[in-house]
Amino acid sequence: MTSKEPDRGAALENPHDIDAAFPILTRDVGTISSSSTERGEGELGRLASDAISSVLGWKFRPGDAKGFAAALAGSFELTQVEGHTQANWRPRGYAVQADLGAVTGGQASLAARARTAVKDSLTLLDSLTPLRVDFDPQDAEGFRSLVREDMQALLREFESPLIRVPKVDQLFDMLLDPPRGGEGEPDVITDENVGGHLGRLRDEFGMISRLVNTIEEERVQTSFITLVDWNVGLYDGWTRVKRKIDPFDPDNDNGFFGPALIALSQLLAATAAQVDELWVALDSVMITAGEREVLRVPVPAQLGGSITLGGLTRWVHEFALNDGKKMAELGKDGVDNAFVFVARRLERLVRALPRRTTPVPAEDDTVSFRNTLPAGFFSRRVQVAIDELHDDLQEIVRIAENVHHEDDVVPQSNGSAKLSDGQLDELVARLKAELSTPNTPRSRAKRSGK
Repeated sequence: MTSKEPDRGAALENPHDIDAAFPILTRDVGTISSSSTERGEGELGRLASDAISSVLGWKFRPGDAKGFAAALAGSFELTQVEGHTQANWRPRGYAVQADLGAVTGGQASLAARARTAVKDSLTLLDSLTPLRVDFDPQDAEGFRSLVREDMQALLREFESPLIRVPKVDQLFDMLLDPPRGGEGEPDVITDENVGGHLGRLRDEFGMISRLVNTIEEERVQTSFITLVDWNVGLYDGWTRVKRKIDPFDPDNDNGFFGPALIALSQLLAATAAQVDELWVALDSVMITAGEREVLRVPVPAQLGGSITLGGLTRWVHEFALNDGKKMAELGKDGVDNAFVFVARRLERLVRALPRRTTPVPAEDDTVSFRNTLPAGFFSRRVQVAIDELHDDLQEIVRIAENVHHEDDVVPQSNGSAKLSDGQLDELVARLKAELSTPNTPRSRAKRSGK
């Protein structure tokens, strides 16, 4: 169609929103998906793949043996019981997409310390006997159980691929009730001022000096002091590194690489799933796969060129499933020099897709994408799917931009440091500006002949 020909759709009345006519989006689960057909699967194979993905919390990728092995190891815990191996499944929500990255850096250090501390602390905890003669057995055992559960929960969090910072903070609050830096609060946590469940355990058992009378009683108190010290040490280590552990923290600039890769792995899996949802939404409004390959969508002027809706969504899907993972596996250089550039471009292209709020041209405009795209594209379900896809890409870009090498100062073999090229250029520019300013003392002295 040329720009001189009238738009056929301009003569039609404004269509009702398809979401009003079909408010519930349904899908026939008995049909064979296109991805299953490409893999040569029938209905039974598709159901098996979906079940495996659901149990492992992992999206199937053809030929991705490494990702499958990582998801399998993260979803099942193997233990030796009476000469045979027993597999315990970790409920979904605890096992995460972990075919990229690993528990490294400060989190790995905390996990190693927690394994030793929890193992030894539980032994000390079970050995504690009350020093109070008027203790309540039920209350004492209740707080012993609470302390045990707090420590075991901390260990599970430290060992999880993607740590939940607010939950760890909450567990330490319940276990220690650490001071918040307020007026009159102690700076150091000791066995005498510890709060939380450990403080209640001390009070219920009577672990205070005035109740100690014999060597055996002092040994019991020493066990409690050791128990407190180990947990306080874990808390101190946590407060030092928690910002660098959490890749989603806005202030985490160039944190640990392992958690960042795990976060990117999860986001890539979510992005691929969101593209699938977008395709389903487009199919439901009669924008089929074939039609998507000929529907042109706007491209930002800075990027240039043109692209179809099908080409863009397939690009995002391929990046989320395969290309992005391959770039990230090259390390920080791969993320900083390739991954983030592709993610930024895809984010800009998806952001430029016409929105439901785009004004309808007053005249018959065959160039405007508001007129050339089908009405179903502007339905709520399609627009919501596009917005969620854009949100996922934005988060990928934000996390990836924090993965880079420190390049401010380049260390030398002799222990000194030299300025980087960027710092050197900035320094030269500042010196030139200072020398060229007529009001500087040096310029006045030169003009006066001094």
